[in-house]
Amino acid sequence: MTGPAGSSSRLKPELHVDIGRTLRTLWRRRLLLLACLLLGAGGAWAYTARMHPVYTATAVVMLDTNRPRVIDLKDQARRETPLYVTVNSEVEVIRSRSVAQRVADALNLYDDPEINPTLRPKGETSDLIRLVSVMWGELVASVTGEDGVAPESPAARQQDPKADVVDAIAKGMEVSVIPQSVVMRISFKSTDPAKAARIANAIADSYVVEQMETKFEAVRRATNWLNGRLEVLRHAVESSERQVVAYREQMGLVENNGKQAEVQNLVDMNSQLVQIKSKRTEIEAKLDRIDSLSKSRGSAGVAEEFVDSPLIQHLKQLEAQLSREESDLSSRYAARHPMILKIRAELSETRGKLRNEIEGQIQALRGDLVILKNRESSLTRQIRDSQSLTIKQSGNEIRLRELEREAQASRAIYEAFLNRFKETGEQEHIQQADVRIISTAEPPKAPSAPRTRLLVGAASLLGLLGGIVLVMLIEQLDNTFRSREQLEAACGLPSLGLIPAARSLVGQRSVESILCEKPSSSFAEAFRIVWFSLKHSLTDIDAGRPNVVVITSSVPEEGKSLTALSLARTAANLSMRTVLVDLDLRRTSIARMLDLKPACGIAEVLAGRAGVEQAIIQDPRSRLDILSGAPIKSQDYQHDLLNAKSVNALLEDLRDRYDLVVIDSPPTLPVADAQILAQLADRVVFCVRWDKTPKENVLSALRMLQDINAPIGGLLLTRVNLRKHAGYGYGDVGHYYGRYHGYYAE
Repeated sequence: MTGPAGSSSRLKPELHVDIGRTLRTLWRRRLLLLACLLLGAGGAWAYTARMHPVYTATAVVMLDTNRPRVIDLKDQARRETPLYVTVNSEVEVIRSRSVAQRVADALNLYDDPEINPTLRPKGETSDLIRLVSVMWGELVASVTGEDGVAPESPAARQQDPKADVVDAIAKGMEVSVIPQSVVMRISFKSTDPAKAARIANAIADSYVVEQMETKFEAVRRATNWLNGRLEVLRHAVESSERQVVAYREQMGLVENNGKQAEVQNLVDMNSQLVQIKSKRTEIEAKLDRIDSLSKSRGSAGVAEEFVDSPLIQHLKQLEAQLSREESDLSSRYAARHPMILKIRAELSETRGKLRNEIEGQIQALRGDLVILKNRESSLTRQIRDSQSLTIKQSGNEIRLRELEREAQASRAIYEAFLNRFKETGEQEHIQQADVRIISTAEPPKAPSAPRTRLLVGAASLLGLLGGIVLVMLIEQLDNTFRSREQLEAACGLPSLGLIPAARSLVGQRSVESILCEKPSSSFAEAFRIVWFSLKHSLTDIDAGRPNVVVITSSVPEEGKSLTALSLARTAANLSMRTVLVDLDLRRTSIARMLDLKPACGIAEVLAGRAGVEQAIIQDPRSRLDILSGAPIKSQDYQHDLLNAKSVNALLEDLRDRYDLVVIDSPPTLPVADAQILAQLADRVVFCVRWDKTPKENVLSALRMLQDINAPIGGLLLTRVNLRKHAGYGYGDVGHYYGRYHGYYAE
């Protein structure tokens, strides 16, 4: 047997994300979200309520980058330093321990319990607040990337008790730079607004004093260094100048302007040599062409090279004219005619003159070539001799110039250091700071912390986000099915529908009676929908053959037996000859559900101890026939009652008697009986309990059925809580069962 399309497809998980469903999930869990939000807000409010108000006072200082700095050897490098590097460096100076030490000494903050932690009484600050403060400080440092002031070791604090005060001041100050400017804000926080302003102003003043003293110290160091360096440079200048004089006298070198004339003469000779070489090359090329033309075309071709000779051009024209006359006369007279002989004699004479003139021109060119070669050789020798003399004279002058440059460099360095020494000495008495205070700190009127609204709002948002994460985690950990779409996507099989939970509809009645007593209920309508979906699936099978439908599930307590009974009753009520066979032999439930007590049951029929007619019972509430079980003895299983041969014989008998055979099968995972029955069925309906059956159970059971090629007709969600199902917002038929309840008579 083969299953419907899609029954053999491999099981695949659902991958898409439904935003609308996610929002509905959050709304359904709104109480949890509200609790997380209130928890975050309440915790933040409780924390801020225990904090003391903190006031922040701010002083503003500005770097005076246009003011001249102390003149020293590093002045040029400092001017090339980018402005942002200078500003950031000054920020670190303000944060330094030396500035904090000056503030502590100036205001005598060692006796202030707020600044000096050793003076605070124990228990004043709770351990919780102290822990939160430390954690908050570490968080800020990790976000901003600032290491702050590194605390000293405990041994150092024991040796210097004032170190805690310096650390407190350094950590309490905040220095920030106004973007695109050289203006810096110096802030300090305290529970006393006047104290905050006093310490902020003291930090600004101490920074100015620190810079002044640093500059004075730099000037003093520069003066001492320059003074010692000048003496060394003075001796170097004197030594260099003595070497220049001694070398000039030794080589007999004097200062004159003749060198320029010699160089110019050498340049002129090189220019003449280039011209001669060019002319010589031109004549050689012309002679080569003449030789080539003479061999190929004779004197007529050679004459073309002498277009600048009037005589040769005249003889060529005369030769051409005589040739034309000869041709004309030859066409009219005989070869020995006097006129022809005369013209030929003139033509021969003209050609001879032309050859002689060309030969003369060639000889003239060859003579010019010899002259040019001689001039080239002579000029080359002159240039070589001049260059040798110049090089010999320049060698001594080069060494002299090197000595002169060394002397000039030594003197330039000496003069620069001398000027720097004088300027440094003058500025030592007029030194000013490169920073000025443009705004002093005033006692703030309102606290800057705690910012209760901001903290409560941020904590509320974090609580809400945490609640959302918690809701999503709970949903992800949910391992059950709640909708047809979810079931189909996970299993890759069609869903026949879903069945409402009968307990919410029957009141004091039994669940198995609702289909008969309330035929217009949503429960009854659900089974009619399932039956028509299943009937459509059964149309693929031979229409003339009665169908066998097996109802099974993965584990017990899935509503499988009630589903089989209700589906069989629905088909019987639709005028189909239907029989319900309870083949869950290990836990027969149909007879117990309907309070039936058959004389013999399905076990006796399978064992051959009774016929089908003896075991058939009429359903008292419908036209359904039931073949259920009586109590089964344990030894019956020893003879393998539920084997393919015996069951197949029973089914063939029932096919002859009924239009539809519905089998209540055992669950698939605990026992192998369901696999035997599934192989003999035309269709298998697999029941999944809503919001109860684990997905792993369902997938494992379906794989077992697919491995034996069971004809799975579809999946069925059972025992659906319509009220809760509506809260999930799924758009399947269960949503409309709950929404349009007016269509049903519950």
